[in-house]
Amino acid sequence: MSGRTSWGSDSQRWARAESAVTKALFLAVFVVGLLAQFITPLGDALEGKAYVGNAILGLVGFVLYSEVRGLNDARRPAAPRQEVAASELRGFFEAALGRAAPRIDAIGYTGETVVNELARSLDGLQGAVRPEVAVRILVPDFTREMAIPGMLDADGKAVDDPDFRAELLRQVRGYERGMEVLARRLRHDRRGELAVEFRVLHITPSVKFCLVDGEHLFDGIYDAVKEEPSRDHPGRQVLDLMGYDSLLTHWHIDAGAAARAKIGGRRELFETLWRVARPLTPPAS
Repeated sequence: MSGRTSWGSDSQRWARAESAVTKALFLAVFVVGLLAQFITPLGDALEGKAYVGNAILGLVGFVLYSEVRGLNDARRPAAPRQEVAASELRGFFEAALGRAAPRIDAIGYTGETVVNELARSLDGLQGAVRPEVAVRILVPDFTREMAIPGMLDADGKAVDDPDFRAELLRQVRGYERGMEVLARRLRHDRRGELAVEFRVLHITPSVKFCLVDGEHLFDGIYDAVKEEPSRDHPGRQVLDLMGYDSLLTHWHIDAGAAARAKIGGRRELFETLWRVARPLTPPAS
């Protein structure tokens, strides 16, 4: 995990260190007490007589401490949420691929965040499990007019940019073809099955999220709009949404009521938008 979650990581490391040190002290009491019973110089040095009793007491303390610590750890609630980078999604995807039928649902700008990390996970897929992976990705309908993404007119106002939309649509179709090629390779190598579907809806993206098996939610926003020269027309300024490098809030369903509510709400939103969306149109022949 990145430094942005260092507080939680430091707390966990301290808890583990505390546990290890305390257990070591209890074991030391037990070992010294036991050795002192049979090694006369050590016993004389400690000037104690009830070595066996002390040793047993130390062992009992060690056992009790371990049990109490385990109970406390079990009762301690998990953090309801934490921030992760898009590149960290790969680890969660790889864990999901260990199941028989993982499902990944996502809403985004072009699908880049999910496709890139999932493709890396699938490329390295090995093992006894041959998962049947189902992926659904919802993106804006770049065949329809929109101001953002768009361009600036002579008055510096946002207007539609058909050429920019066409470029973004090509990117989405490229991701779709890439996933189809990967699906064929997985099937040919008998490593698994992959079914990917893209749908489009006439919305300007503001939020992005990814659901993994309905248990993990990665929730984020497009937190910047960048003005930059058009690739095809350098004299024209386009407005592009930025969000690949933004942090995602990770929610896990076992982290409490707030996390369950958040995941349930996003799942319901996705299913509603997916139902009213339409398939990605093939390129014109």
